[in-house]
Amino acid sequence: MYVVTLLAYRALLWLCTPLVALALAVHPRARGGRRERWGFVRPEVEPGAVWIHAASLGEGRVAAALIPELRSRASDLEVLRTCTSATARSQAVGADQTLFLPLDHPLAVRAFLARVRPRCLVLVEAELWPILLAECRSRRIPVAVVNARLGVKQRRWMRLWWVWSGLIRDIRWTAPDRATAKELGGIAVGDVKGQADPGTPSLRWTRPCVIGGSTHAGDEAALLEAVSALDPRPLLILAPRDPRRFEAVWTLIRATGRVARRRTGLDGAAYAPIDPAVDVLLLDTVGELTALYIAADVAFVGGTWDEGVGGHSPAEAVAAGCQVVHGPKIQANPGAWEGVAGFVARTPDALASALEAAMAAPRPGRGGSTGAVRATLDAIAELLVAPVPPETVLRPWLLPLTPLWALGVALRSALSRPRRTSGSSAGSPGRPTSDGTVISVGALSAGGTGKTPVTAWIAATMNGVVLSRGYGRDASKEVHLAGEADRLGDELAMLARRGMTVVSSPDRTAGVTAALTAAKAGDLAPVVVLDDGLQVTSLARNLDIVVVDARFPGGDGLIPAGTRRLPLSWLRRADVLWINHANAETPVPNLLAPYLPASALVVRASYRPTGWIFRGQRLPLDAIPRRPVAAFAGIARPEGFFRQLRRLGLSPAQTWIFPDHHRYGWSDLQSFESWRDTHVLVTTEKDAARLPREESVWALCLQVEIHSGEAELLARLRRLGPPTGGA
Repeated sequence: MYVVTLLAYRALLWLCTPLVALALAVHPRARGGRRERWGFVRPEVEPGAVWIHAASLGEGRVAAALIPELRSRASDLEVLRTCTSATARSQAVGADQTLFLPLDHPLAVRAFLARVRPRCLVLVEAELWPILLAECRSRRIPVAVVNARLGVKQRRWMRLWWVWSGLIRDIRWTAPDRATAKELGGIAVGDVKGQADPGTPSLRWTRPCVIGGSTHAGDEAALLEAVSALDPRPLLILAPRDPRRFEAVWTLIRATGRVARRRTGLDGAAYAPIDPAVDVLLLDTVGELTALYIAADVAFVGGTWDEGVGGHSPAEAVAAGCQVVHGPKIQANPGAWEGVAGFVARTPDALASALEAAMAAPRPGRGGSTGAVRATLDAIAELLVAPVPPETVLRPWLLPLTPLWALGVALRSALSRPRRTSGSSAGSPGRPTSDGTVISVGALSAGGTGKTPVTAWIAATMNGVVLSRGYGRDASKEVHLAGEADRLGDELAMLARRGMTVVSSPDRTAGVTAALTAAKAGDLAPVVVLDDGLQVTSLARNLDIVVVDARFPGGDGLIPAGTRRLPLSWLRRADVLWINHANAETPVPNLLAPYLPASALVVRASYRPTGWIFRGQRLPLDAIPRRPVAAFAGIARPEGFFRQLRRLGLSPAQTWIFPDHHRYGWSDLQSFESWRDTHVLVTTEKDAARLPREESVWALCLQVEIHSGEAELLARLRRLGPPTGGA
């Protein structure tokens, strides 16, 4: 029954796709994150991140409490957070990246999961979306719901038992109370929200204070009337649940004739004072309420007179040590109210008496469930070490066009047979020719595998010259041996700035001749290292090194559905398979193993940061100024760069992601300029090569670190010419 319901839901979503797209295009609250809501994200975390979805500010406090403990258990683990509102996103803290949750549409969810590939999904409280859960299940991404609550909406779904049972299948549950845990078949661990850091109060006052938190229509009028009956009259702070009601509530307050202020009209400094003459303050900001509970005497919990709302959670007020006043409707959060000795106002007319009694009662101690965070993570520990999901096709809607690309590659290969030097075969490179040695470093995928750093390592080891067609250079067919990115291409310009001898030539045959001439003139070995040379089948070479990224071995599928430009069968040409982003135990990816020659050498390597380049000067890692960081990158896989920054303790306050080989223009530099006075601008060494040398940008330098296969690789290189040592 659930399968049929899910199929009908999918069909309805596909039929309504044009209407959904139109709604997102015109709705002002969704316009800013349309691409993210459709799943077309540029992740700043590598595959295998823990994905935490905390929809709004309240759920975000749970996420903020979990993340530090999560990092203490696994410092190398990355955390991605999603939310549904712009306010929650702007106030999210702790995660390595925060994005909008994709729409519960097959297109959006599949696009998101294909790009992010999280190892698990942790939902805060009860944000259950059928397509999201189904797609995670199909990819074997485990799901947990933490600090679970069963509100009115969830209980309505539970009445449709065939839908509910299919929806929650295989989900791991933790709940703040035993009753909810028993109902869901989960574990009671205590209320995580009570352990979240409330922060420091942003306001101060000198009189008793009542806060109306998360109020709804009718709550504010009742509070205004009730507080006016108290003697002495306390300060009343009203915090409407919906920011769209701020103006209506302000009009209501002004109609009473009392001395009133808006939070946005006060001093924005931390711990700003409130004039003792002020009777009512409208908290027309978002994110300050939780900390203000610490300094308040009584908190009224909104929505507790409305059957449809069922009351909001009192956890934050209880954790702050406030006396709690509420109406009788608390069915939406029964677990959160368990054990709360609040003062009940059965009707709005009884509110004044309840407030008076609460203010006369001694202030309780700070609440919260000790150990709830640790118990929650203990309960879902298996999910946190789940395997990284395998690659899926990045753009499945373009799969019908991939045969055309494959046919074009096959025709090109047939018309230009690969030639090798005399006596060479896969795994047994030939002796250098009389003219020199050509070593090809290539990849099956179009970008992001790390070919250029490998090329630089080989060239430095062999004391040779780097040859490339120069991606992004001028349109001429001239051979260039010097210049900046516009003449050489950004990757060769980067190597040239390191002091390496490079040749940029769209005609590789002419480039080899120029490279050997340059080698002779520069007293270098007659060795040409061909960057991105796997598909150059017309040029003889002595050794073929094929580079793959262990995170994306299949390039997300063949072009145009993915980024892989060559069939997997081309791996049979490899003398060396170089696996990047690997450790010594990383296996050959299952996708590639059937095509790898038995004689091929497997090298496993990664990158480590070694320093910075600033205005042409190479500096150590600790030389960067101790200021907040803003980072930008225009490379194929920027997530690795951002992770390196975080490992160095440099979590960017602002990031910009551009397409690979992006040419930075005046508008880009202007967008960076507004951050320059307060932040240190950092980027990749490749991106810095596309900027003027005098630009005040810190470029991170990375060095190849080989974990296995280095000795045998050097032996093979030695047979081609005497190596000078590692790079």
